[in-house]
Amino acid sequence: MEKGFFIRTAALIFTLLMLLSAALAACGDAGTDDKPAENTASDTAGDETAEVTTTEAVDENIPAGLDFGGETINFWYSTVSGSASETYYDMAGDQEGDIVDDAIYKRNIAVEKQLNLNLNLFNSKTGAGDNGTAVRKLIMSGSDEYDLFSGIQWNMMNHVSEGLFYNMIDAPYINIEEPWWATSYINNANILNNKRFALCGDYNINLIRCAGCMFFNKNLYESYFGDPTEMYQLALDGGWTFDKLIENAAVAYSDLNGDTKVDVNDQFGLLTYYGNNMDVLFYAGGGKATEKDENGYPVIVSEDEINVLVMEKVYQLTYESHGVFLNKNDPFENNANFSAGKAVYLTGFLYSSEFLRDMKDDYGILPSPKLTEEQSRYYELVHDIVELQFVPNTIQKLDAVSAVLELLAFEGHRTVMPAYYEIALKTKYARDDISIQLVDLIHDSVMTDTAYIYMDDFSHLGYVGRGMIVSGKKDYVSFTASNIKSAQKKLEKLIAAFEEL
Repeated sequence: MEKGFFIRTAALIFTLLMLLSAALAACGDAGTDDKPAENTASDTAGDETAEVTTTEAVDENIPAGLDFGGETINFWYSTVSGSASETYYDMAGDQEGDIVDDAIYKRNIAVEKQLNLNLNLFNSKTGAGDNGTAVRKLIMSGSDEYDLFSGIQWNMMNHVSEGLFYNMIDAPYINIEEPWWATSYINNANILNNKRFALCGDYNINLIRCAGCMFFNKNLYESYFGDPTEMYQLALDGGWTFDKLIENAAVAYSDLNGDTKVDVNDQFGLLTYYGNNMDVLFYAGGGKATEKDENGYPVIVSEDEINVLVMEKVYQLTYESHGVFLNKNDPFENNANFSAGKAVYLTGFLYSSEFLRDMKDDYGILPSPKLTEEQSRYYELVHDIVELQFVPNTIQKLDAVSAVLELLAFEGHRTVMPAYYEIALKTKYARDDISIQLVDLIHDSVMTDTAYIYMDDFSHLGYVGRGMIVSGKKDYVSFTASNIKSAQKKLEKLIAAFEEL
């Protein structure tokens, strides 16, 4: 379990009970299940800007009376995404925004007040593909203008081995074993046990929003298969597999326009995208590119038999199965078609639910499928657009920055996460109580792989899912053979670089 993602501490028990009570009280006249999502939001959660009740709690990692004398911490970030189907919450929050924006805003104010400092949150609006380059340029110039950076994983991690960032392994106040830090994610994002350049925790709700998942149209499911509760129960019992998805997808296909051609205008069993969705499916089936040894060194395991079996099944699903539409344009098109009631299943991420709020049919949330029922658990990859946080090697305010990160994560866990998790996600976008159980299951299944995080440094072995499906290749062994050799050489250089940092 990824501790940093979830609300599991005693300090939050009272919070969740209060939220549940408020949600139940507000649901008294919610009406029928076929209401549009925006009505459901107001009826279940009340005013979107309503205040989230929280308990008074203290982060014991922050000494009482810690005072930075009005110092300013300059925090660089960007909210610009690379696709219309990908969005971010602004780390600055908005007092006039929805309940999550408001919680973020108040979280920041609380941190400023407790530490007696100012947070200057600078939204650079840098393009998704330019985060790393922009940050590198700033740091290489010797500038200490910014004390903290937040950048997109796939674009930033390639620069970590260049020595741009400060090793936070011994930073004061920060304790990544606390539940408000994404502990295992941090460990996979850093090479060697004594290095910690990339951080992530509950100050960033986009970490949760980027978890892979699936959605299903309950109305269509009922038409073809019966009670949608059975679909939920299958997933909860661990029986949601690729084979079951393939079976159901074939049944639900319909040539809506009668032109005898299989195209985007038809109804499908499954809508999926040949890019990031394929990464999710590879890891969902138990695929993996690396493991960590006891010293934190990554070991390439791409030759493991499980990877062959998983990619055979992913290929079968996408290229050899009836009723599956493999979108090669943009996942946003899939979101729109699913919202229009033109598919039983949709692959996506938790943030995809935000594009389904106007969907007339009821939908449910599911984990990504297992390879077989015998697989011990579900696995949900966190999308590589997630933001990670870095302290520049030019840092002059280490104590203040460390305290800010720790307290932002703590307060985010205590106030922002409940707002998103309990209200925005569970009652605003998810439309039934059983979906909430499945969301909990998805949260408990999140993971990543060091090769996926470091991308180029592993010759894209971590992206073999999309690599094979985009190129239409079926033979995993031949597809990865040359990449494994080059990845091993790159890994040796990467490790050597980290050992020098």
